[in-house]
Amino acid sequence: MPLQHTPPPHWIALVDPRLKILLAGCFGVLAWHLSPAALAILGTCLWILCLRAEFFSRTHWPMLRSYGMFVLLWGLLKFGLDAMALLHTPPPYAPLLRQAAADAGLLAGRLGILIALGLILALSSSPRQLGLALSWFLRPLLGRNSWKTALSLALMIHFLPLAQRTLMQVRESMRLRRPRRSRWQCFLLVPQAVLRVLAQKTWTQTVAVAARGLDTPEAWVPSFPPQPLAWTGGCLVAAMGLALLYL
Repeated sequence: MPLQHTPPPHWIALVDPRLKILLAGCFGVLAWHLSPAALAILGTCLWILCLRAEFFSRTHWPMLRSYGMFVLLWGLLKFGLDAMALLHTPPPYAPLLRQAAADAGLLAGRLGILIALGLILALSSSPRQLGLALSWFLRPLLGRNSWKTALSLALMIHFLPLAQRTLMQVRESMRLRRPRRSRWQCFLLVPQAVLRVLAQKTWTQTVAVAARGLDTPEAWVPSFPPQPLAWTGGCLVAAMGLALLYL
């Protein structure tokens, strides 16, 4: 069903989405300025949060694996470029290689933190909740037109996992059918098939949005219940995050 998302049975799903966006943005900026020790503490806290919120389920494993490969790729690319740069420096190379490996691991850790923050935000809130929160943030700037940006964000959040699932289904279908094509032809065929399937689902999504009245400004007027305890706790969490800068 379009624009639907079932949050995990955890308290984080009940937190004001505006607060979650602010915290994700705060820790996303901090991730690029923290020391390796502080970054490890933040990563451990996010790991525990994901475990408690049951984000490491079997249904999410393909998505987590693809993001893990993305982080690993950038880490290896960073190490490879730094190692190639050592060809123009005099030996010994061992200390420089260790430093290059440490820098690559630090970059991978920062990217992993950013991806974890985005996943926690996306998996703990529905696309509509995030769209309403964005509409609330943009209303002072865009006025009534803020609903268009909110709808765009909700559709984007809905289509990103849909595109990934479609890609996995196309790959699995090709693996089972084993078409008589070369590797290069299969490589070119996969994105074509994915785009064709997504184009077909776009029309269904458009009809569903119109049928539910989500293409009107009235559907995106934010109305959030007050959560003073959650906001107080969020401020304390942000303060503890800022304290990590001094480690």
